Amino acid sequence: MGRLKIAPQALVCKNTTIEGDVQIGNGTVVHVGASILARKGPIIIGSNNIICERATIINNHSAPLTIGDENLIETDVLVAGRGMGHRNVVQVRGKVAGSSTLGNNCVVGATCTTDPDENVPDNTVLFGSPQSRRTRADGNTDHISTHKKHLEYIHEMLPRYNHIVEAE
Repeated sequence: MGRLKIAPQALVCKNTTIEGDVQIGNGTVVHVGASILARKGPIIIGSNNIICERATIINNHSAPLTIGDENLIETDVLVAGRGMGHRNVVQVRGKVAGSSTLGNNCVVGATCTTDPDENVPDNTVLFGSPQSRRTRADGNTDHISTHKKHLEYIHEMLPRYNHIVEAE
């Protein structure tokens, strides 16, 4: 049995599955139906992340899986790699697979998947079918301002309609 540590201003819904050694940082939101599974090694989630419904974060490696700050992990996403930096977006049904890592300011588009052992460089966008890549040139300012507003709204509304796990 693992250890769960939730920062004081994080919001974690009671109807989530959390197993193993997991740390959830300040301001992070974990929606109903999300799964965070530290099977072999710990999972460390930074601050101000949004982990949406039915998202799964799983660590099948002995090393810690670390998720930085201000990431958006959307519905039905699978994060099974070794981690990600800051301000990334993994869109609906996207996958961070195998032993992959995401740098900072990356986007994994809807239904796109990283290569199994890939270190995705900063500012990379995976998109389309067949899957393509490009480097973003926008500096990610839209994500930062929208993410902040999204977090404020969730922190206000989520506790009204869901049971929240008490922080430790």
